[in-house]
Amino acid sequence: MDRKRLVLPGVLVAAAAVVAAVTLWPGQGDDTRERNLCWGSLTEKTAGLLDDGGAGRTAADVRDAGSGEVVEDDRVFGTVCVVTREEPGGRTGQDQYALTAAAGDATTDAPKDATPIGGGHEGWLTLRQAVLRLPDDCVRAIGSDSRYGELRLSVYPRVTVHEDWDAESVTAASRTILLESAANLAERYDCTP
Repeated sequence: MDRKRLVLPGVLVAAAAVVAAVTLWPGQGDDTRERNLCWGSLTEKTAGLLDDGGAGRTAADVRDAGSGEVVEDDRVFGTVCVVTREEPGGRTGQDQYALTAAAGDATTDAPKDATPIGGGHEGWLTLRQAVLRLPDDCVRAIGSDSRYGELRLSVYPRVTVHEDWDAESVTAASRTILLESAANLAERYDCTP
């Protein structure tokens, strides 16, 4: 067979192999999402900063904010990540806190006793709740046309009781959780943290 006729099919096969490898090879974002909790935005160590002191591994489920059903797709806004502590022996987990990703035309107003989140970020912290406003470019990159986007943290009572109602300890952990989540979402969606 003539070698000139084999060049084009060889080039096409090589190009197809390269395209298939690039398309099917898992990206860093996919790996992070599988390895971490809450949309791939929290390491297990950071997610476990707020807990009720019981034994068991930290886990999380992302649920639809409206129905409460477990979400199987990649959406962030309109979902709630419920962080739990798994009971030893495989029984159901104990809810520790909820991290909600919300987008809308208004922001959540800070209560009178709230502490600003600081560090150049917009948001606030209290013993039971905390809010971090996401930058405009991140709101769009994550998939919303809304004016504002926020991460809202709601700490469950069992955690505040375990922490002896120590607002300083709980708000410090809440701040760390919100900032890590926002930074990892910004990295994944290539926007400003």
